[in-house]
Amino acid sequence: MERDRRPVVAVAAAALLGFCTIASMFQSTDAHVFSGKAFRKAQQDCLQFLGISEFRLSQYNKYVYPPDRDTMCLIRCIGITLDFWDDTLGFNLSCVEQQFGPLVDASFKKQLNETIANKLDLIDPLDNCSRAYYAFRTMRAQLRQLLNLAPGTSTTTPSVVFQPLTAVQIVNVLSDCARDLHLPAAYLTAMTKGMLVDCPEVHCLIRCAAIRSGVYSDDGGAQLDNLHRQLDPLGEDLSSFTMRQNLCLQRHQQPACADKCTRAYRQFFTCLRPDYERFFIKNIESVMQLPLFQLESCAKSTPAESNAMANMDAIRPLLTSF
Repeated sequence: MERDRRPVVAVAAAALLGFCTIASMFQSTDAHVFSGKAFRKAQQDCLQFLGISEFRLSQYNKYVYPPDRDTMCLIRCIGITLDFWDDTLGFNLSCVEQQFGPLVDASFKKQLNETIANKLDLIDPLDNCSRAYYAFRTMRAQLRQLLNLAPGTSTTTPSVVFQPLTAVQIVNVLSDCARDLHLPAAYLTAMTKGMLVDCPEVHCLIRCAAIRSGVYSDDGGAQLDNLHRQLDPLGEDLSSFTMRQNLCLQRHQQPACADKCTRAYRQFFTCLRPDYERFFIKNIESVMQLPLFQLESCAKSTPAESNAMANMDAIRPLLTSF
């Protein structure tokens, strides 16, 4: 199944991993290499080309691909379009190697190649849709197993006493951390105005809030079981959530010399930010009752009918900062 071919262009590799990693559903993550913007475009084009019902797009946009005929042929079409699948040459292993670098060593590459080959040996050699679909499914399972075993990223062992916090409680934790770290009130006020400063003080604020919320520790990193219970991401089970976050955490792993606050900010915060944004916006009504935002709202003289939109604009910067 190996082949000698020119390197796959970056957009194809990014698109492949968008599928493999069950990438984030949020528009704010489009700049991330695993968000799969090109993959989504190819998916839309293939959906129309194959005449598949548009009603299925919402399912596919959640990276849910059941083993029916339409879906199998959709995956094949996307693979051919983005050059990570070929009916004759099969799955291009260089895509995985290119994206995961040292993590995908010669041993894993050999194992992945053999596992996919064994799977395809059981499938009709003329059924290209099934072969493409099951090759990708096998690849995703192998990557999930690899990343769950990778050291230094995260743990799925939850705290025995963990209880998810409300959005209001999390904002209160942020405020308490700001006070205990002796941060001026101007830091939180600045966040509501969209001024999130990349500085040691803010790094330590994020670390403090994450630890006190029970979703992070210096030794274990992101507590993914707890985070899944806390954020309750729509349409994403624990297995998919764990794989997506582990991929991101691995990509943003910090050097050994990084201090604890920097590691929490540049790894944990970078990867979990879109999920927290969705969580807070879902709970915006309760959060807007906090004094911090009441003061911000009172300082403005907006018409009553535009209060909801004004509140959303005011709170969004703070929500995206945790």
